[in-house]
Amino acid sequence: MQHSISKTLREETEECVLALGFFDGVHIGHRKLIRTAKEIANQKKITFAVMTFYPHPKEVVSPSDGPMKYLTPLKVKEERFKNMGVEKLIVVKFDPVFARLSNQEFVETYIIGFCCKHVVAGFDYHYGYKGRGNMQLLKEQGQNKFEVTTIPKIEHRHHKISSTAIRKLLSHGATHDIPNYLGDYYEIRGIVQKSSLFYETYRFIEVFVEQDYMLPVPGVYHIVVEIDQIFYKGVCQQIKEQQLLLQLSNCPIDVLNKQVKVKWIQSIFGNANVYDINRYVLLDHLAI
Repeated sequence: MQHSISKTLREETEECVLALGFFDGVHIGHRKLIRTAKEIANQKKITFAVMTFYPHPKEVVSPSDGPMKYLTPLKVKEERFKNMGVEKLIVVKFDPVFARLSNQEFVETYIIGFCCKHVVAGFDYHYGYKGRGNMQLLKEQGQNKFEVTTIPKIEHRHHKISSTAIRKLLSHGATHDIPNYLGDYYEIRGIVQKSSLFYETYRFIEVFVEQDYMLPVPGVYHIVVEIDQIFYKGVCQQIKEQQLLLQLSNCPIDVLNKQVKVKWIQSIFGNANVYDINRYVLLDHLAI
């Protein structure tokens, strides 16, 4: 149930301030929530903790929809929590047994049971069987036991900042707008499976993307790629499920079997094939 993210992880019996949420993407709204929890923990001089869930509730509630694709797989989410100073991370397995817990059982087991003295969650956070618990009920259930801080809705151009909004942008190829919601360009990770040099200037690589990641709608995109802490500009296209073709500028070294981090900057045009990309390179139309 619990994943250690640092050697400073403390005992479960210590009092804590608890940030609650699924936190897919760890977007701007999530970061506001987590920073608030950290500030309260510092003021109270108690442990700063985050509780999240895995897998996504939809995988349990609607299994016929197939495996869930994530903005941030659990391993990446853990890294981001650690970078934000989280001292304790509690990852609750979301399974049919957990889904059937009443809201009172959830509070007693996962909030009071973890010695939480202050809960921080978003205005639309729900918990317990069929999500019947809400923030107002949580305040009532916490009377004389723990305090509750509700983070209000955060918007960009009158649209709620949410994981759902980011998924919608990805599904429309609008990667240029994602930093307004995520706080940075959308990033995925993968492993280089093929690598070849082209005209001593461009390097073509094929990257296998971890299965959990959601990818933008197929098309050709401007990207920035990090390999061994060196950054390269380039273009990218999905050639099959979870497999990408990247063309990088000024990358003379062989990168076979290396891990890459790909940031999706902007869509160039819609779905294409490998020959379209090759022709695009030959015509020297890549402004990278």
